[in-house]
Amino acid sequence: MLNLKLKINSLSQKISNGVYGLLSITFGGLGDLIAYLMYPGYDFRRRAVSSLCLGPGWLIFQAGTVLSGLFALLFLINFEKTFNDREINLNLRKYAKITGIISCVSFIILGIFCGSNIIIAYIHGINAVISWIFGLLYISLYNTLIIKSSKYSKYLGYFGFITTFTMSLMLVFFLLHLIPDLRFLMIILPSLEWTNTCSLILWYLVVSVYIIHKKNLKMV
Repeated sequence: MLNLKLKINSLSQKISNGVYGLLSITFGGLGDLIAYLMYPGYDFRRRAVSSLCLGPGWLIFQAGTVLSGLFALLFLINFEKTFNDREINLNLRKYAKITGIISCVSFIILGIFCGSNIIIAYIHGINAVISWIFGLLYISLYNTLIIKSSKYSKYLGYFGFITTFTMSLMLVFFLLHLIPDLRFLMIILPSLEWTNTCSLILWYLVVSVYIIHKKNLKMV
């Protein structure tokens, strides 16, 4: 009876964690999609993702972003707990969790503060950069944990580095466009941001589904 209860609790924890990831991309994706459909003339190639908060569907976009960040935070915290293998470095786990928390909290803040007001736009911009840089770090660290862990398929970690690549590419172009002679590169940033968004959604989807179907991922 005790073993059955432990198995039920383990299954409940595992499914809940995977569901957190799915809820994150569901709320975020729906918020983006609905806001886009309500925004006449919106062009993916010329407008950043956050421009959706300037359209008629701004409230839906911001609510979706905040909820997405909240569930992503819950997902990452529980995800880190599954890496309890002896071969996993505790500092690596700690850094993965800390960078994930910083990125998600900043993401939630940028969802709350989004608009044309200069102060709000400033807060949004700062948190967007913080979320983006620490997002690159936590995705890379979690991919490394996946590869090092005997509980996960190494191919899952290798696949995750595709997201690392898209985020790194966007960071390079963002930094380059700050150089006066390379300002023209900002033309490509909206497309890269949308590519980055889709890549993150795919990472959360694949990892979440893997966790739900995997049978031996116990949290500690």
